[in-house]
Amino acid sequence: MELTKSTVQLHEKSTTDLSPANPPTYGLGWRHVQALLIFTGFLSLFCLRINMSVAIVPMTDRNNSNPDFHEFDWSTKERGAILSSFFWGYLIMQFPAGLLGLHFSPKNLLLGSTITSGLLTLATPSAAFIGGVPLVCAIRVVMGICQGFMVPLTYALISKWAPPTERNRFIGYSLNGAVLGLVFGLPTFGLLAKGSGGWPSIFYFSSVLAFIWSLVFWYFGADSPAESKSITAEERAYIEKSLSQNEPQQQKLSVPWKHIFKSVPFCALVIAQVGYGWGYAIVLTQTPSYFNNVLGLDIRTNGFLSAVPYLSMWLFTFPVCYLADYIKKNNLLSDNVVRKTWTIVSMIGSSVPLILIGFVDRNVTAVIILLTIGVSLHSFLFSGLLSNHLDLSPKYASLLMGIGNGLENITTILAPLTVGWIVTDQSSIDQWRIEFYITFFVSVIPALVFVMFGSTDEQYWNRPENIPQEKSESEPREEGS
Repeated sequence: MELTKSTVQLHEKSTTDLSPANPPTYGLGWRHVQALLIFTGFLSLFCLRINMSVAIVPMTDRNNSNPDFHEFDWSTKERGAILSSFFWGYLIMQFPAGLLGLHFSPKNLLLGSTITSGLLTLATPSAAFIGGVPLVCAIRVVMGICQGFMVPLTYALISKWAPPTERNRFIGYSLNGAVLGLVFGLPTFGLLAKGSGGWPSIFYFSSVLAFIWSLVFWYFGADSPAESKSITAEERAYIEKSLSQNEPQQQKLSVPWKHIFKSVPFCALVIAQVGYGWGYAIVLTQTPSYFNNVLGLDIRTNGFLSAVPYLSMWLFTFPVCYLADYIKKNNLLSDNVVRKTWTIVSMIGSSVPLILIGFVDRNVTAVIILLTIGVSLHSFLFSGLLSNHLDLSPKYASLLMGIGNGLENITTILAPLTVGWIVTDQSSIDQWRIEFYITFFVSVIPALVFVMFGSTDEQYWNRPENIPQEKSESEPREEGS
């Protein structure tokens, strides 16, 4: 491959020339196409994830949709089993997915898992008639397993495609597709259920989205710049040099398990991630119940207002992530300060409005404003702790995210259960206030742990040559604390 003069000059620069004080620049390119593909992938998969949450209402009550379609006599317990089954599958796959991403093509794994998830979604209406609740639950568990690949493998792709000075935007813009999937999916599925296709059209529509995305990703996606057929030589040189990937790739990765789990910064990151999962789960799953039982909003108004905070979060992510990259590019603050400040804002800042909601009585306007502020502040998380896995170890980022995201999803399952234990009267503001206080402290304490013990320094075990080959009394210490 012949390189232009500018590309050769870029290769000749030393890695010290790539510091934040004097970073190389390259305009729009193929890496932005990869970010767009990941973004739309999250949008598509999130539609697959939430379709049952909407469809199960008309499936069990035809008065909520086109009455020409079958109604299932499923109990509240059976409906709960169907809705939770996805997350059990999603939970168990996080860690294995991160490990598989180290040894196999992330692109091929994502394609296989997405196509499988789309096929299962396509088969869901027939499965409901043929096998009832057990078969639908089984399908949702396997779908959860398939979608468990998305987050860890996204980090595997980002570690190869995102230059350090663009990493905050790359992560934020890519993962933000999930938020838009929520905003897009909820009202769209409601309209489909009332249309001529009835509730089955919800599953058919979301599966078609998955198939279309898979086709586009198969054609345009790539595991790395080196494997892309469309990237220019200049952009490839820019990315690889900025990531210091000019050394030969290791054929086999031997995961330094002991060193990873002994890493204080990584443990602090996981603790923060688990705490964040609790708060986000409470807001995501309990907002409709609060709107309905405390504020007395009807289902149509409820659905619209529930989506407003997430639309705000989606819009707010763009300037927040850009600001983080601007600070890094111009060396205004250290990565450590940015990560910890953004994490405090996203975890502690978003919890304060939740506390205040418990003191504004049944003032709908005040609740919506506070909730929108709180959810919008979650956008700081993308450039906060969700970028820290790549700081600690670009090589094992997919594995670190798999571990963290898996443990985080335990709290997303447990947090809503506490609402059932504490809020015995769904219309009681006093009981909801207790739940909000718990959520506040579960968010604050892990955030402070991250501030005290987190780090943005690359850990020694990211580079195999730095790992002791034999056990000794004194192992190299990690940089930073």
